[in-house]
Amino acid sequence: MSRIVTRVVKIAAVFSLFCLTLSAANAGSAYEGYSLFNQTCFLCHGTSGKGDGPLAGKLDMSPSDLTSDGKTDDERLFGLIKGTIAHGSEKSAMPKWGLAMPENQIRSLMTYIRFLQNSKHALPGDPELGHDVYMSRCVACHGRGGMGDGPLTELLTMNAQNLTDASELNKHPNSELMNTITNGTPGNTLMPGWKGILSEEEIAGVLSYVRLLAK
Repeated sequence: MSRIVTRVVKIAAVFSLFCLTLSAANAGSAYEGYSLFNQTCFLCHGTSGKGDGPLAGKLDMSPSDLTSDGKTDDERLFGLIKGTIAHGSEKSAMPKWGLAMPENQIRSLMTYIRFLQNSKHALPGDPELGHDVYMSRCVACHGRGGMGDGPLTELLTMNAQNLTDASELNKHPNSELMNTITNGTPGNTLMPGWKGILSEEEIAGVLSYVRLLAK
């Protein structure tokens, strides 16, 4: 039975990968990795990466808990995902993703896995919704990549927050950052509050997307 499940997982995963239409602008990013992970890897590893996906109980070998495997270096992790390095057991149902996934997408998966291992805060909402909101509402100041280099920073001679510093972002809990997005920042800063403009769901999505921007 497990062999049948394994074959189904591999076929379904390869098929879904060929159907992906992810933006090239997000190549190599944790956001792209999140999208890939939740279309393929979650079946075995679960949406949280803890190895508790819907197919986990049907496999001969339990999927790895990706949130606690930070000791694997990047070169080995890349090889394990691509399939050029064996998993140490013939019972492993891990597909060789290099047969269906280009290397830039494998690196995006790696970036997201590192996020799962290193982030101190869970994603409070839907990053894909957050991406759409960010691109329509936040880019003007924070820039497409979150570096704080949007076009308005030149016109208004202002410094927008760099959102890509993971060590800095990890210092602030979701509740604090949700409040900042909702109500803005005090004083003479130009960060507006989005209460009444964005829904709570959209604000949670934006924060989730921002956490995936951080490196």
